[in-house]
Amino acid sequence: MAGADNLIPNEQRTPEERRANARKAGIASGKARRRKANMKKTLDALLVSKVSNPQLSKILKDMGFEDDYESALLLVAMQKALKGSSRHMELISKIANSEGAKDTLDKKEQKARIKSLELENKRKAQALDEAGGGADESILIIDDIPND
Repeated sequence: MAGADNLIPNEQRTPEERRANARKAGIASGKARRRKANMKKTLDALLVSKVSNPQLSKILKDMGFEDDYESALLLVAMQKALKGSSRHMELISKIANSEGAKDTLDKKEQKARIKSLELENKRKAQALDEAGGGADESILIIDDIPND
C-alpha cells in the first residue's frame, strides 16, 4: 500500500494529536451527515413534485394515482418487472415487504437492551445470593387492614 509507512498508530500519538484528529473526524462526520440529510430532503421534495410529462401524468390520473414522480417511478418499475426484469422484481418485492431499516435497527437495539437488562438482573440475583438474601427464602405478607 502506497504511503503505509507514513501512517502512525494512535497508540504512538500524543493525547493532543489524538484529540485534534478526533475533532477533525467529528467535523467531517457532521458535514457528511448534513450533506446526506440535505440530499434526502431534496429527493423527498422531488418525489412529491408533479410529473412534467403530460402523457405519463394522464396515465397516472386515469389509474387513480397522484401524478407525482414517486408514483411514476413505481409504475415504471412495475412495468419493467412485468416484462421480466429480475432487478425490478426484487425492487417491487423489497418495497412491498419492507419493514424499513429503522425498524430493523430498532429491533436490534431492543434486543441489546433486553440482553443488558437480563445480565444486570443476573448480577443482582448473584449479589443477593452472596449477601444471604437468596430466592429460596419465603416472604410473609401480613394483612393488617381491619375488616369493618
